[in-house]
Amino acid sequence: YYIKKAQKEPIIDGVINDLCWTQSIPITDFVQEDPDNMAQPTERTEVRITYDERALYVAARLFDSDPMGIVKQLAPRDDWYGAFDIMADWFSIDLDSRHDHQTGFSFAVNASGVISDEMIYHDDEYDNDWNAIWQAEVNIDTLGWTLEMEIPFSNLPFYGSETMIWGMNFTRFIQRKYETITWVA
Repeated sequence: YYIKKAQKEPIIDGVINDLCWTQSIPITDFVQEDPDNMAQPTERTEVRITYDERALYVAARLFDSDPMGIVKQLAPRDDWYGAFDIMADWFSIDLDSRHDHQTGFSFAVNASGVISDEMIYHDDEYDNDWNAIWQAEVNIDTLGWTLEMEIPFSNLPFYGSETMIWGMNFTRFIQRKYETITWVA
């Protein structure tokens, strides 16, 4: 996925109506990880990404055929087992900003707007004591829910060059279906 630079940063309000989102090509080729590995997801997901000199911006449209069934859960920040895991609908982006396939950073938001961030090391171990300064907002509507994230680059170590290659994955969990959807399974 090639990320196009934003002409103007989006307003992080959970509503995907900023010009930068209409100029971004959505990522839509998601697959189920659970319960049916590599099957088509039961709900459609669209993710858009852009950036400016200061931050990476993520927008997601999480379609849901039963918006009243979206499961929300309030909890303190970083309470993975209380607000995420199997407790609520949530979305996350994992970034391998060094592209070393061993370290990374995960940013998650649930349908209530609770955020969680973790540092990933040794490929699959997580440190939830790591805290970044970032923001996310969500909105539930008749089509499902939407979210916007702003992740300042100051949170992410990376090697600067004219062309940068990062690893990236997205995960969505639909609680009432116990369905995990990912971009890369």
